[in-house]
Amino acid sequence: MPSIKTKITAELIASLEYKDRPYFVLSNNYPGFRLKVNPQGRISFITYGRVHFGGNPRTITHGTTKNLTLAEAIEKHLYTTKLLERGQDPNLIKKSKNKQYAIGLDLESIAIQFISDKEMKRDFSSEYAKQCRNYLLRNKLKPLLGLNINKISTEIIIDWYRTLEKTPTAANNALKFLSSVFSYAEILNITEKNSNPTSVIKRLSLSYPNKIRDKQIDTRLELPKLIYRIWDPLNITKVNRSTRNAVYLLLLSGLKKSDVLNLKWSQINDNKFIKFRRRSYIQFYPIDPHIQDVIDDMRKISKENKKLVINSQEDWVFLSPKKKETQITNIRKSLTVYSQDFDWVIYPESLRKTFAKFADQAGIPRSHYYLLLGIKKPYTVYESTENNVTDLELKKSLIQIHKLYEKICPMQLPGIYEPLRHFMFGKQ
Repeated sequence: MPSIKTKITAELIASLEYKDRPYFVLSNNYPGFRLKVNPQGRISFITYGRVHFGGNPRTITHGTTKNLTLAEAIEKHLYTTKLLERGQDPNLIKKSKNKQYAIGLDLESIAIQFISDKEMKRDFSSEYAKQCRNYLLRNKLKPLLGLNINKISTEIIIDWYRTLEKTPTAANNALKFLSSVFSYAEILNITEKNSNPTSVIKRLSLSYPNKIRDKQIDTRLELPKLIYRIWDPLNITKVNRSTRNAVYLLLLSGLKKSDVLNLKWSQINDNKFIKFRRRSYIQFYPIDPHIQDVIDDMRKISKENKKLVINSQEDWVFLSPKKKETQITNIRKSLTVYSQDFDWVIYPESLRKTFAKFADQAGIPRSHYYLLLGIKKPYTVYESTENNVTDLELKKSLIQIHKLYEKICPMQLPGIYEPLRHFMFGKQ
């Protein structure tokens, strides 16, 4: 599109010619202000500029000579220029205002739209989105749902938060979700900038302390360190192999500490699954290559140490190096060693919750999620491999989860493409 730079006046606009192709008239007197002359006989008023720290230029159309005077167009241009200088995108504001009226101003409508957008962008898994809708929003945030989001004050937030004193973890999760909804409303220009009322909880130090046992390992900063320390090629941690394997199995399986430390060889069936007898059902945990690594290494340890020969299928898998007749009973010292440079000491429950997080992110069927964690789905009969899910299907889901582990902590050496497990168990 050819362009002409000149001083834009009402007289100039009246004298413009229409050509076979559209062209621009750039303004000498108002930087960024321009006219777009279309062959169809339409002249549009436009602002062209960059959002401060915002990347590519934006084109903002104000209207045409049929519905705006030059003075009105210049006024809109000057206002738009101020928005750009403040780092705001006028096109996004216009779009968000239309969206604002479409979704309504009550908290529930905005929160539902926020969850939908997150799910569509795959920031939320379908199961986590469902949890946000059904548990956090319609359960924990129920007292606030019908309120206009602009009418939810800091006092209302504090009163609501205090009602959840008996469930501090759920209260903090709901508060974090609510804060995200307010930030989303701010982006849509539904609420004023920097007016998030949830920030008062942190500012006034009213938030409930989370139980450390409920804390998950940071998958970006802490988990790679933990896995490399478990591998420990230079034997810096001085953790014996049996305990190391027990901790590694806890991290890879999501099993409870008692399940792993009390594991007997009789529960391992032909290297296909591990059998756990629960109160009202039997759990069959699949064995994939990662779990097989641990089992094979424990068999090797038993053969290497004459005092740990397997005399019976009833023998413990993770025998104590000090008390040869019994299993390992305490892994707290080892977890303390593995938690070096962390600002907290890892709990066995943290390993289980970290596995649950990966299982959710892997997008496996929810029935598989509950089966692997050995828990009953709320308000439903337990789904076991005996009636609904085959061993092979469950094994595929476990492999899918372990692929995420490999992505988070690969073997980062030039020319080495094998996963870390190949080095941890001498498979290279």
